[in-house]
Amino acid sequence: MQAGDIGVDGNIDFDRVTRVTGIPNLPNPQPLTAGDVVLQCRGQAYRAAIVPATDMKLVASASLLILHPQPSMRAAYLAHFLNDPSTQAELRKLATGATIANLKRSALEQLEVLLPSLEDQDRIVALGETLRHQSRIEARLAELRRIELRALLEKCAEKNRRRVNASGS
Repeated sequence: MQAGDIGVDGNIDFDRVTRVTGIPNLPNPQPLTAGDVVLQCRGQAYRAAIVPATDMKLVASASLLILHPQPSMRAAYLAHFLNDPSTQAELRKLATGATIANLKRSALEQLEVLLPSLEDQDRIVALGETLRHQSRIEARLAELRRIELRALLEKCAEKNRRRVNASGS
């Protein structure tokens, strides 16, 4: 799995995951397991995703940090916390590098993670999912409105062309 396999929504795009038969220069690759959180560690966005249960054997590339949440923290909460815009700003401050910013594990360990109760974590994650779902619906509505506007524009232009052609004949 590579950094580009994590979408802006924090989900892993399994259609993009590179499939290989062997991993060069890595004799004993550590497989990812369901519930691990992977975090992009290069660039300006440090998106996090939860590794879901899958039959596919997954190994993280060097552009990902693998995080194993403690029992007091839900993986979904950790991913949500890391993807939060305020946390993203903090992660950018912790990153180093002039050309391509790099977030090191040692820098990430300096990040203070706000840790509510498990029950509150579940509520926060549920609300976050609701907001993401609402955003997808709003984006689709905006797209449909643009399509409707374009259709109206074409209809009015065609009506105007017929009127001009009819009066000029």
